[in-house]
Amino acid sequence: MEVEDVPFSVSLPLLGVGAFTLLLSFCFCCYLWKLKRNALQDEQGYVVKKFTFLNRHQQNDTCPVCLDEFRSGEKLAICRCKHGFHSRCLLLWLEQRNTCPLCKAPVRGAAGERTGLVRQTSSV
Repeated sequence: MEVEDVPFSVSLPLLGVGAFTLLLSFCFCCYLWKLKRNALQDEQGYVVKKFTFLNRHQQNDTCPVCLDEFRSGEKLAICRCKHGFHSRCLLLWLEQRNTCPLCKAPVRGAAGERTGLVRQTSSV
């Protein structure tokens, strides 16, 4: 059977099913990418953003670890408690302690499951 021999009433639904499968695969890949990104942020305990004076993401204007002011374009690490630090300063701090340098809130979660699909619950 040649490609030219396939009737139009059969080839059009096959083309539609193929396009739908491709779209569904793309959506699934995007969903998995989002889960991976969110799980990585949860595991790190902070989000890295660029500092701009117009769009501030943190509560402070200076890094509490090195006491330098933030400059436009620098990479900042914003903890869950919304305190901001230079990325390199927070990484050095987290090598020693697992708390925010300002409020002592835990930054990184406990070691465990590395997926956003499964949440650990405490059993009594």
